[in-house]
Amino acid sequence: MSLLAALPMAALTLDRDLSIRSASQVFLDLLGYKEEDILGRHFDCLVLAHQARALGELLESSERFSIQLDLSFISTRGGSLPASVAISKISQLDTRAQGQLAVILERLDREHALQQILRIDEALSLAKIANWELQLDSDRILAPQDWLELLGIGAESELTLGRALKCIHPQDRNLVASTFKRARSTGESFRIRFRFLNASGEVRWAECAGRRYPDGSGLAGRMCGALLDITDRRLAEQALARYADIVSATPDRIAFVDRGSRIQAANDAFLQALGRASEDTIGLELIQVLDESPLASLLYRNLGTCFDEGRSIIEDVREPSESDEERQLEVRLFPHRDEQGRVTGVVINARDVTEIREAEQRLLQSAAVYAATSEGVLITDASGSIVRANAAFTQITGYSEAEILGQKPSLLDAQWHRPSFFFGIWRRLLRLGSWKGDLWNRRKDGEVYRQRLIIRRVDDRHGKLLNFVGVFAERATSPETPQTAEHLIHYDSLTKLPNRLLFESRLEHGLELGDRKDSPLAVFILDLDHFSHINFSLGHHIGDDLLRNTAIKLRDAIRPADTLARLRADQFAFLFEDIGDVEEAREIAQRLQEAMRAPIWVRNHLLHVNVSIGIALSTGLGDDRSSMMTKAESALRQVKRQGRNAFQISMAKPDAAQAEHRRVLALLRSGLSRGDLKLLYRPGVNLQSDACDYVEAIVHWEQQELGRVSSERVTTLADEIGLAAEIGDWALETSCTQLAHWLSQGISLPSQGIKICEGQLTHGDLVRKLAGILADKPIIASRLVLEFSESLLIKHREQITEVLRGINELGVGIMLSEVGVGWTAPALLQRLPVKALKIHPNFVAALPDSAHELAVVEVLIAMAQSLGLDIRADGVRTKEQQYQLMNLGCGHAQGELFSEPLTAAQLQSWLNPQSKKPQAPQPRTS
Repeated sequence: MSLLAALPMAALTLDRDLSIRSASQVFLDLLGYKEEDILGRHFDCLVLAHQARALGELLESSERFSIQLDLSFISTRGGSLPASVAISKISQLDTRAQGQLAVILERLDREHALQQILRIDEALSLAKIANWELQLDSDRILAPQDWLELLGIGAESELTLGRALKCIHPQDRNLVASTFKRARSTGESFRIRFRFLNASGEVRWAECAGRRYPDGSGLAGRMCGALLDITDRRLAEQALARYADIVSATPDRIAFVDRGSRIQAANDAFLQALGRASEDTIGLELIQVLDESPLASLLYRNLGTCFDEGRSIIEDVREPSESDEERQLEVRLFPHRDEQGRVTGVVINARDVTEIREAEQRLLQSAAVYAATSEGVLITDASGSIVRANAAFTQITGYSEAEILGQKPSLLDAQWHRPSFFFGIWRRLLRLGSWKGDLWNRRKDGEVYRQRLIIRRVDDRHGKLLNFVGVFAERATSPETPQTAEHLIHYDSLTKLPNRLLFESRLEHGLELGDRKDSPLAVFILDLDHFSHINFSLGHHIGDDLLRNTAIKLRDAIRPADTLARLRADQFAFLFEDIGDVEEAREIAQRLQEAMRAPIWVRNHLLHVNVSIGIALSTGLGDDRSSMMTKAESALRQVKRQGRNAFQISMAKPDAAQAEHRRVLALLRSGLSRGDLKLLYRPGVNLQSDACDYVEAIVHWEQQELGRVSSERVTTLADEIGLAAEIGDWALETSCTQLAHWLSQGISLPSQGIKICEGQLTHGDLVRKLAGILADKPIIASRLVLEFSESLLIKHREQITEVLRGINELGVGIMLSEVGVGWTAPALLQRLPVKALKIHPNFVAALPDSAHELAVVEVLIAMAQSLGLDIRADGVRTKEQQYQLMNLGCGHAQGELFSEPLTAAQLQSWLNPQSKKPQAPQPRTS
């Protein structure tokens, strides 16, 4: 141990240029420094600058000396520490330090001073108070470490005035800067309140007082003061002010009386009813301010019961008004208890309920008519949710009132009318207030029936929409009307064709029937060649119309008994039963190609479309649904590899189809090891400003043989081979690395999200891995958002709750995505640290035509607003959808309308308003 370290007193040595060479541990503990904080720095970092210059003059002498001086040392805890010091010129004090001056603090009770400082620091910290000192020549601020950490400043960093001002709320920054400037120049003391941002970006309130030391003092050139965190006090003041405003604004008469029946508080309505001012009422007994009236009699009769028994009382009383008409008051008396549970007073609340009681009587009369009528009556609230139904409704539809409460009337929809029909109904209701006509609905048992319906909107006296009331009677149906209706879940909303779910169900049934009858069948999968080019160049509205026209053409080209379905995007599927041979399948494929060769007019655009077709024929050797679909998809990929605009018939055996599927899984496994997987980024925007406010990272796999594989397909395949968690972890780390790079480059990116798969959640170490990433990249924590599918919340509620809390403690945002399908309870959302919801794209895709999906979106937005959560719509493709979402109160969205998924470089250019937005990479399979 060195000689200096062994000294039982505060001491340090200085070089010839007054650089600090060493310091004893006693000195470091006394002033709160660490050794690395001061070694190598100039002595004036510890004392006033002019005191340091005086020591420099002593070094000019070549003789040894020892003198006594009074110096003030700067403490890291705020303020300064006066001390008498002995300064000696030496050649060597410590064998490892080439010192020139030895500074030893004398006449200072170190233990007493240190304990005093620690006691003061502890008391100030508990009270959320900090002493501070500003060095005017360097703008350096000395403050306690806990306050520096609150502002996000580490122990190794210095706090300057400029850096402190950046932590002030932008709206208060000029006030603080001008106050310090004025105090610096005039020496006047000051006291101000302002907001500041802590390390996590939270807004807090502080009160600061201070002054500049006088020029004649030993601490001239410095400002000092105290800083107090008043956030809790400010919130309490604001809450009290709000409560006072609420009580004052209510039309109810409200007063508080103590056990002596003296009025201690009263609102404006109570004073106006008495005809007295506040100063003439407060402190007086009730008997002194209340005339003989029914209200006075009620109070005198019941106050004693409230005080003695401690129970509330509610009674109605009639009171004459100035117009000689009786008004009905509902008077409520509430006992007020202290912390020991003793009744110390009574709150009086008198409310005028004349109109309410009259309305109740009218409602009782209407209820009798409502229950007795033979016509069905359905009442919804303003958002379209069912709130009442009468007995006749149950008799006609088969649904009890309990089954439909909270549902939408679309529950009865027979899918017989086009969306535009219902749009016209709502438009007329909103414009004229009523609609009358015939429509087809569905009973609970699936029977479709015709009804005569009258709908009226009900407004309050201010014209605000309250309810819709529908009255209907059943009408006779024609023999041609179908008696059953397919469920909406089995049909594609755009083309009205069967979807994949219904197609595969029919395929499975067809295979079973074909085995019994020894009758083969064929599956055709048809793709529109280069459909994405039409979508990208002409817009999604043109693409949607093209798909509708294509569905009609294809439907006309096959037999009524054949099945045509839309699987996804521009991909259709056919199921042909009783296929004779390969030649018949070839003739059907040629007929489909011929039907599609004719140009299609879409909104004044003449479009020529070619198709690629993959065909699978059943072999009768144990074919199943999966193998048939796999064979057809394999044949379609072969057509695309050979140049498109053709068809291919697969005659492979079932085991060959399974082998093809295993080959795809092997390609994914090898693609991950070779680095074939990439990340693309989907921008999200603020709908009001169109500015980018969110970016979602998605997994992108484009394989030479398979073409582009969707992110959802990659997840499904990865689940089969146990790579879902590994791919998810790779995507998380890669996206975090990219985000850190962007932020370090100064690129403005409010937040970036990445979806977490089920494998990452159930693996159990997601929080630990995330903590490790943030340890290396702490800059990204406040900008990173993890997305969890609503289905995961429903499936793994207990596990995901623990994971979400751990993520929240790391300061990372949490978004619940694909919301709407599972209908997560609002009460559950309130208990979780979820900050935002993302609406499932299926609901957005159906806007603006589908009343059912519109109702779901409305409810989700209203729920998010009531819970204080951000709401984002996914899958926006048209301006009409954007405008409708804005009108419903949704402020954020993402989808193809704003941008296709972009590479990191493309997104960086897209974010730059000076550059032209780049085109997204085009898929290789369409």
